[in-house]
Amino acid sequence: MLDDKSLIGYKLDQRYVIHELIARGGMASVFRATDERLERVVAVKIVHPNTSQIADPDQFTREAKLAARLNHRGIVSVFDQGSDGDFTYLVMEYVPGKTLRDVMREEAPMSPRRALAYLEPILVALSEAHKSGLIHRDMKPENVLISTNGEVKVADFGLARAATVDQRTSSVLIGTVSYLAPEVIANQAVDPRADIYACGAIFFEMITGRKPHSADSPIAVAHKHVAEDVAAPSTLVPDIPPYVDALTLRALARDRAQRSPDARTFLYQVRMVQRALAEGLADDPDLTRDLLPGAGPTPAQPPQLPSQHS
Repeated sequence: MLDDKSLIGYKLDQRYVIHELIARGGMASVFRATDERLERVVAVKIVHPNTSQIADPDQFTREAKLAARLNHRGIVSVFDQGSDGDFTYLVMEYVPGKTLRDVMREEAPMSPRRALAYLEPILVALSEAHKSGLIHRDMKPENVLISTNGEVKVADFGLARAATVDQRTSSVLIGTVSYLAPEVIANQAVDPRADIYACGAIFFEMITGRKPHSADSPIAVAHKHVAEDVAAPSTLVPDIPPYVDALTLRALARDRAQRSPDARTFLYQVRMVQRALAEGLADDPDLTRDLLPGAGPTPAQPPQLPSQHS
């Protein structure tokens, strides 16, 4: 059976020539490859054969179908899916550049303005998914790609679910535990607010350099997500405005009823905070009050998002 190293040079399904490993996760590896039929560079994700007992056998088929419904320049395109012997694979748009994780290693903790400049296009892409009735469910820095020209793209809808389907998680936690919402960990029904929590966790880490919860084991981290509130970012980094604290804590509320209902609403809140930061406001009590968990709906209706379809 081939491993990641021996896959280099392999022609998958007599079409996709594997060149180099890009990333390796718990359930799959991603390679840069060439589609010889269409003569283009692609990214190929191949499930690890030894994870077949925990991986959903229909996962890649589902991802391809879901991604086909999301025609948006902020979402990585999926071109093909199939199988070759023991391998199940997914062929995606190749995005040369780096991941948000790479940026965070270099820059975190970063200023709230810079962090929001990354968060905003993520939310634009997720707004398209949520509008289409889809939830990502595995938002994390590794799934945010930044191209060489600075374009931000959300990747890997492999754990996505239709928001109208009351589908619980399996007994095996999927997704990266540092970004999982309490309801995902508790095996409850999932809706777009799980993506809001994950984005809040990413933002928290960008501006503090730390994950919202840390512990000695993934299980202990998961327990903290369910049982403990996240500390305000300003307790770790001085001079963070109260309204940035409020934006973060609302997204990371353990009670999902206190979070923004979807990415479009969260995006509107982010843009209000961006305006306050651009004005150099050290404090804005009204904005802080409106954004705090439990403050109720965001005042005023979010504006219609501009079309960003490819």
